Amino acid sequence: MQAGAADSDYGMGELRALIASRPAEDRERVEAAFVFARDAHAGVKRKSGEPYITHPVAVAVILARLGMDTDSLMAGLLHDTVEDVDGVTFELVERDFGPDVRRIVEGETKVSKLSKQGSQTAEVRESGRDVQAENLRQMLIAMTGDIRIIVVKLADRLHNMRTLGSMKPEKQQRIARETMDIFAPLAHRLGIGQIKWELEDLSFQYLYPDEYAYLQSRLRTRQEERQTLIENAVQQLQDSLTDDLELPEWVSDIDIAGRSKHLWSIHNKMQREGKGLEQIFDLLAIRVILTPRDLVVPPGTDEKRRERAEETREKRICYHTVSIVHSVWTPLPGRFKDYIAVPKPNGYQSLHTTVISPSGQPIEVQIRSRRMHEVAEFGIAAHWMYKQGSQLAQRDRENWISQLRELQNEINDASDYMDAVKVDILSQRVRVFTPKGLAISLPAGSTPIDFAYHIHTRIGETTVGARVNGSIVPLSHRLGNGDMVEIVTSKNGHPSKDWLNFAVTRSARTKIRHHFRAQERSEALQHGHDLLERYLRKRQLAVRQLMRTKLLEDAAQKLMGSRNPDDLYLALHAGKLTPSAVGKVLSPQLAQEQASGPARRAPVPKAPEPGGVYVEGFSTNTKLSQCCTPIRGDQVMGYLTRGRGVSVHRIDCPNMIRLLKDEPERCVAASWEAGTPGSVLVDVDVIAPDRAGLLADVLGVLAREKRSPTKVEAVVGQEEIAVIHLRLNVAGHGDLEGIRRAILTVKGVQDVIRVGGRKRNGASA
Repeated sequence: MQAGAADSDYGMGELRALIASRPAEDRERVEAAFVFARDAHAGVKRKSGEPYITHPVAVAVILARLGMDTDSLMAGLLHDTVEDVDGVTFELVERDFGPDVRRIVEGETKVSKLSKQGSQTAEVRESGRDVQAENLRQMLIAMTGDIRIIVVKLADRLHNMRTLGSMKPEKQQRIARETMDIFAPLAHRLGIGQIKWELEDLSFQYLYPDEYAYLQSRLRTRQEERQTLIENAVQQLQDSLTDDLELPEWVSDIDIAGRSKHLWSIHNKMQREGKGLEQIFDLLAIRVILTPRDLVVPPGTDEKRRERAEETREKRICYHTVSIVHSVWTPLPGRFKDYIAVPKPNGYQSLHTTVISPSGQPIEVQIRSRRMHEVAEFGIAAHWMYKQGSQLAQRDRENWISQLRELQNEINDASDYMDAVKVDILSQRVRVFTPKGLAISLPAGSTPIDFAYHIHTRIGETTVGARVNGSIVPLSHRLGNGDMVEIVTSKNGHPSKDWLNFAVTRSARTKIRHHFRAQERSEALQHGHDLLERYLRKRQLAVRQLMRTKLLEDAAQKLMGSRNPDDLYLALHAGKLTPSAVGKVLSPQLAQEQASGPARRAPVPKAPEPGGVYVEGFSTNTKLSQCCTPIRGDQVMGYLTRGRGVSVHRIDCPNMIRLLKDEPERCVAASWEAGTPGSVLVDVDVIAPDRAGLLADVLGVLAREKRSPTKVEAVVGQEEIAVIHLRLNVAGHGDLEGIRRAILTVKGVQDVIRVGGRKRNGASA
């Protein structure tokens, strides 16, 4: 193919220049893809009136500037051919250009088809959010198969945003909003800062035109003055770095240039911090890019060791350079950020320091190596340029791609899927650390609860407190970048529904809800079981024999169409089945008796003492067990002892659970009798960070509530968490809850936990 005149070049001259150093075979493949795309799109115009081929060529140029591989460039040239041109198929693309190119083009085409279908009919426009959500969902699903699909899609979106002026205003708004919400955050997570900043500024222009014009005007007003200041600062720093005795020996090139802060970033910072333009300290910025000299290593050094040595030397050069900067200008306290030791979750590495220039104007100086700069600008695309890089960042990328797959499997609704992706994956991130130094990436605004559930579900479910940077904080505390987080757990700890008010991550919220759903299901199963057992005992039937698993499975099959006894119990709990109906299926004898006449009455049980426990079908004495100390309002169950009457336990008592498994025939239904409630001793643990006067404050609250504990015991754990053990007389759940609420008003008290029984279980920190 001949280059031809400028009007027929379609931008290929720039693409050819960018790939001039690539092997001849790669250049020939790119030329072949261009010819194919040019012929396929012949005669087609864009909205702007330009030949359509200018768009795929521009996309390929963006990809070439990112340093993407040849297959990606070819896919950029071909990405619209199958969708827009009759006779062009994926099979044809694969035959001529290979399976990798086909995979990328196919991923692009599936997304674009959905997008165009979503804008064709009024009926679809009314449900545009759902269509767009499905469009984006399909794109993200495709991306998990080959990361190059999303890089090509980002290049496609960037060129579309650059040429958005030819679209109708309502379409400009829709595309700009989608770009700001999805594509700019995706570019950020992939670390492609070059694309992220431009997408944000282009979207800003269409979404908030007045604010955009105001900022642009304000910055333009003093543009010449700022430019002079930056040029003088650059020259002064260049002279200082060149005159240094060590740095020129370590680096082959020092590239220093002024950097303009992007408009959306300025606007965002002004809104977030409530500041005026004159209060933004990093409007003026200088970027120092250092290119290290080739490293001389002993012969036989393996590749990994060489890479580690190069990375160590890069860091040393950057830290040495920042020391020179601080010797030239006075650093502004609290404005030094080390993203080399602690990279951003997307892999960004650089040193940032704000200094005071001779004119008194703050200037931000960014210092990084050439490799760090390429990673900062091109992100995941730098993978094709460098083997080495932040392993931590690579792990983060793998983790969030795994999260995309998990969400895809868990959530079917496209809108819900996109909401989860925006919060858990595409939102701004914070990097926090465990006490052992393990870095954890979480969405901005995350709390210790999100951190705990991220570590392990069991840690989350037993959380009773948290320390951030060594200080006790509420569980609703918002974590910041670089925080060290330590979770305090207790074997008596359990989730609270209040956590749903401040947990940010979908994972944490889902696990909290699951806990309560499981708890509710367990209670429903127990209630259904108790209803059936109570019914059978009233008729003096052999409960153990009739409630065997095989008979219950047969009954469930007949009544519910399922062989799971749990379905039977849940139906009994919900009132969809009656115990009588189940009893007839379990006992043909009972069915015959009910058909021939009324069933024989069970013996009338002995009336319990006022405020006591009623055990259906028995007239024996009852006694509250000491292992779990049930109180009025607890769900209870009885165990028929040998010669000592019925021992009443809470249904969640470990002993009761064991007895139900080992001796179910001796376990009987029980309930609280109406009447004047009696009092019972209950043990509680008060958990709070230790401080002077804590015990006195707790006892003072009890005195005001006219309560006198029969036992007080206090211990302090290794993490300085105090556990105050109290034994109190209470009349029931309501009484205990009133005491609990009163104690929670004491300064620092994190929780008041009811202990299982007389013997104190304690709290583990």
